[in-house]
Amino acid sequence: MDLLNVLKCRLEIVDDSITTRQLIDELVSCGPLDAPVHLTELDNVVKRHYQWVRQMPVVHPFYTVRSNNDTRILGATVLLDCGYVCTSKVEAMQVLELGVDPEWILLKSVADNEDLLKFARRKRLLVTFRDEQELRSIHRSYPEAELLINFGYELDPSLEHDSQIETHELLNLAKELGMDVIGWSFESTTSHRDQDIMYDVVRKGREITDFAMIVGFDFNFINLGNGIPECQDQDLSQYATQVNRSLQEFFPDRRNFTIVAESGSFHCAAAVTAISTVNGKRIFWHPEFPSQIDRVFYYLNHDIGDGSSNFQPIIWKNPKDCGMVCRSSLYASSNECLIENLSLPEVNEMDFLVFENQGASTSDLMRLPVLPITLTFVRRSMWHFLESLSSSDSPRRFILNSQYLAKESKIERLKFN
Repeated sequence: MDLLNVLKCRLEIVDDSITTRQLIDELVSCGPLDAPVHLTELDNVVKRHYQWVRQMPVVHPFYTVRSNNDTRILGATVLLDCGYVCTSKVEAMQVLELGVDPEWILLKSVADNEDLLKFARRKRLLVTFRDEQELRSIHRSYPEAELLINFGYELDPSLEHDSQIETHELLNLAKELGMDVIGWSFESTTSHRDQDIMYDVVRKGREITDFAMIVGFDFNFINLGNGIPECQDQDLSQYATQVNRSLQEFFPDRRNFTIVAESGSFHCAAAVTAISTVNGKRIFWHPEFPSQIDRVFYYLNHDIGDGSSNFQPIIWKNPKDCGMVCRSSLYASSNECLIENLSLPEVNEMDFLVFENQGASTSDLMRLPVLPITLTFVRRSMWHFLESLSSSDSPRRFILNSQYLAKESKIERLKFN
């Protein structure tokens, strides 16, 4: 597959001088939109990746396909030499068809899915397990699999002790079953996505690695998990500092390990800006002051995907043309409340609201009642960079040494002037 030609047929190359704001202005100048527009900029995928390799040079990013499986975003990450985290056969097939080496695909959440495990066996994919049931399921369908043992992090010392015992028991069972466990994978939760815990996570990973050696396993693969900051204004440096420090302390032999982390929405969140039209408006008047607005409900032609995105809107209208600031709530076309109790200037039907960092809200588009129109752009110089990158023998070195990215790594922040 000629990946560059596939991408080129599905995007528009624009001049370097064209800003995100100008692209939005051009889209809204056509008037109210029947469907929300997802303005996708591949430039931002590359810029986020550049931030990663600059700050965590020893950690290889594994892109989470479920975050956004748009072919153009996936294609860009393939050119950037990412690995992939997949949770289904469809996701794995999609990246395999883009030419990804099966060794760089990590399959998670296999549970008792025999068909998925047989597929993983045919393609020789790396698989994780988190409990005895999952381990035995893998043993039945894919006994020669290379495995990573999942573990979490507990703040409560007694729960952490129980977790440690469970991990040791799982490794002993894997040895009894003749399975090949080659490393560990940290599974963070929403409440534990804090860069400050990464030091303890890597310390725990070291303990698991040492115990595995006693059992008879020789670990060579580390997955730091999915705690990466996602939005464009979140600083990666604090997370990177914790990761680099802990790896240096607990894995001085890290050159003997493949070290990865799940990028989650890191690559895709800032790549997509959603543009929505206000389709409806409901005003509630103050019960004591009938001429004063108490609150306003706005109904958008906009829906949510995975529910984790930031829905703070930017009103795409001159502030002088807006009404008084009042308490507002935003509703999706599905009548689901996106966000409530916002302080927003009053706007009218057919006005536009813009949402940044919507790249992860496209994770399950087929269930949405209103499908967005996706328009994908890339700047000309960035396209030339991707063309050169595609022929490089060492993508990471090529990215790190790029003078273009060094000057163009900042992501535009939006506001209506």
